[in-house]
Amino acid sequence: MKINYFDLRAIKLIKQIIKNLDLDLNNQIVLTEVGSKYYKYTPIIASLAGAKKVYAIARDNSYGKGEDNIIECIELCSILGIKNIIFHLNYVPANIINEADIITNSGNLRPLDKFFLSKTKKDVVISLMYEKWEYRKSDVDVDWCISNNIKVAGVWESHPQVNVFNYVGQLAIKLVHEAGFEVFDNKIIVWSNDNFGDTIKQAFLDSGASDVLQTIEINKVFKSYNNYDFIFICHYNENRKYFGQSGVFDVKDIISQNPSIGIIHLYGDVDYDFLDNMGVNCFPRKKGEALHMSETLGYLGLKPIIKLQVAGLKVAQMLKNNQSGELVQLF
Repeated sequence: MKINYFDLRAIKLIKQIIKNLDLDLNNQIVLTEVGSKYYKYTPIIASLAGAKKVYAIARDNSYGKGEDNIIECIELCSILGIKNIIFHLNYVPANIINEADIITNSGNLRPLDKFFLSKTKKDVVISLMYEKWEYRKSDVDVDWCISNNIKVAGVWESHPQVNVFNYVGQLAIKLVHEAGFEVFDNKIIVWSNDNFGDTIKQAFLDSGASDVLQTIEINKVFKSYNNYDFIFICHYNENRKYFGQSGVFDVKDIISQNPSIGIIHLYGDVDYDFLDNMGVNCFPRKKGEALHMSETLGYLGLKPIIKLQVAGLKVAQMLKNNQSGELVQLF
């Protein structure tokens, strides 16, 4: 079986980034996931970094069938000669939770709640695989971990050797273009006051946007809709729904001022069907969820996902070795 050029690039990047971050999982047993598209490489990263054994959990979800993801990963493992990845479909056996030295806070494992965590060994470590400030209580019971001396840490995505967070700006630009808008010479509202908004605003300005209003104050945009081409919603910590009854925005107000304005969402509870029925151009053309990306960095490309996965495992390595550093955001 011949390796395809997508996998060739992925393996090249994986090896380069493992070397750059000096990731060494020698003698470690890793419990993680195998997902679709670029997330099929997650267990392969752990294996190529020297892990003793890798447990990879696949699940059926909106991205595809878990069995298909396992088959794809097995085929690549066969080509690479990897034999230490063990797959499980749609469940996480208690015995492998107890066996793991490192557990990643990956979607196919979550929630890492008290029931899950009570099965771990005492010296297990958990890597969030994202920044500490993005922590969601529904993902991991950190309070239980702290009370039971289980180390949990996020990863500093803007570390000079990683620099993943800046890809968010490029992702935003891609979404804007696919929504049918330009960035250059356009006037844009960025609904956010956090790192996502800061990074995306700068990316828009660097790409020639004529005006970018960054805010989460509805009064600032209420009478300004007609002056802007689209609203880019990317505020992370917002649990309220954005549109519909008692929503953050009144769609009738928006339409009355600017019926051609677009809504582009990266984060938040955005009801696409509602907006579509109201005749509003909304993208991505699916429902957005609070605290979850409408499209992950994987929508942009391979490299940011590989960087983040390697960096997250490096955080786990440092936790196991009782090392501190800028990359590790310990709870």
